Amino acid sequence: MEKSSLLQTNKKKEPKRSVTGINIQFLNIFFIVITAIVFCFILVISSTVNNRFHAVENVIDKFITCEQSSELIKESANYLTDQARLFVVTHKTDYVEAYLEEINITKRQQKALEELEKVCSEKDLALQRLKIAMEQGQSLITMELYAIRLAYKVIGTDEIPEQIRAIPIRALDENLPKEKLQESTVNNLFGEGYLIYKTRINENCRLTIAAIEQQIKDELNVNSHELGSNINRLRLLFLALLIVNILLFIAFAYLIILPLEKFKTSIEKDERLNVIGSLECKHLAESYNEIYELKAQNERSLLKKAEYDALTGILNRRAFDQVCKNSSEKKQAIALLLIDMDNFKYINDNYGHAGGDTALKELARILTETFRTDDYVARIGGDEFAAILPQCSKSATSIIKQKILSVNEKLVNIKDNIKPVSVSVGVAFSDDGFTEDLFKRADKALYIVKEKGKRGCEVYEDNYVTEE
Repeated sequence: MEKSSLLQTNKKKEPKRSVTGINIQFLNIFFIVITAIVFCFILVISSTVNNRFHAVENVIDKFITCEQSSELIKESANYLTDQARLFVVTHKTDYVEAYLEEINITKRQQKALEELEKVCSEKDLALQRLKIAMEQGQSLITMELYAIRLAYKVIGTDEIPEQIRAIPIRALDENLPKEKLQESTVNNLFGEGYLIYKTRINENCRLTIAAIEQQIKDELNVNSHELGSNINRLRLLFLALLIVNILLFIAFAYLIILPLEKFKTSIEKDERLNVIGSLECKHLAESYNEIYELKAQNERSLLKKAEYDALTGILNRRAFDQVCKNSSEKKQAIALLLIDMDNFKYINDNYGHAGGDTALKELARILTETFRTDDYVARIGGDEFAAILPQCSKSATSIIKQKILSVNEKLVNIKDNIKPVSVSVGVAFSDDGFTEDLFKRADKALYIVKEKGKRGCEVYEDNYVTEE
């Protein structure tokens, strides 16, 4: 049995060290700034991607408008051609009315050009092509209107629309007979010259669509390349953001979560905290350890008051009982010494209580110096002392008697020259630790010393009869 198992010794307070480490607040701000920068780049690139998508949409809208405008001009030109041809063949005025409604009210060609001008600039080849087609279409209208005027002359009616009547008949056709005039009228709408204009209009419409297709293809190539590059940049930024978040998680886990788990375990075990983790955690651990040390000092102070005799500074009766209990549990060989100061009443009567206290303190000091550091010396009553000697068998009888003889010799010349001071000691041995019977045997041996005149040491023998 070691004394450290019963009583805690005072520990020297470690000097306070300056704590260094990673400041989690600074680390948090650092990661916030990095994340904000990455997000800014993502927003910028996302805006660029969005602009590229809008550019693609605009190009596609432009293509659709150009295609629709080209088709509308072709449809309008073909419609006018059909109405004019049907009139000169059938001489039905309904076709003339439909023709005039198209050029004066519906105006599909004019509306197609206006829609195209909304999405194309003057430099766009598509717009230039359609304008040429429109000019050629106007030439066709002029030819068709003239053919319609000649057809009215063939019919010989006076009910001619004002717009048609206003078209002058060339002198070459003025005096032609009806048969020749009808033939000239048909040639105007079915002749080679007319067909050449129709072909040119259709070709320009086709070239318009081809030009806008090429433009769209070029712009789509540029935009698709830029979109691909920006999407790759976004992937890299998202990867960087993922890495930042992983690093942030690792940093918080290593610097905060793991230290706090270890702190929790140490607190549950009532241990000092290891100074680990972030700077804040280290400061927390240092502060806790300071409180822990203060608490430990207070506990040691209270423990000392509870287990040490206030006058002599050695173990008191409570601590002695605990030593006896521990010895009983461990079943080890011990020697029990019951030590009684002789003539204590005489000393108090002649030297006062101060003298009695001095005698008790001197006896405690001499006993502590005489026995081993592993032995337990205690004051168990007013002038009664006891000692338990662990790992001690009956073979040490002579050594114990020699020690008691030495104690009595030292008590002759104690502080303040208090006389006479001596001790009577009863000794008993046990191979099974402390027992009540052991105490009775030691007490019987002490009684025998008192009977023999005090100032001595007696070891209990088996032939002694103990009182029940």
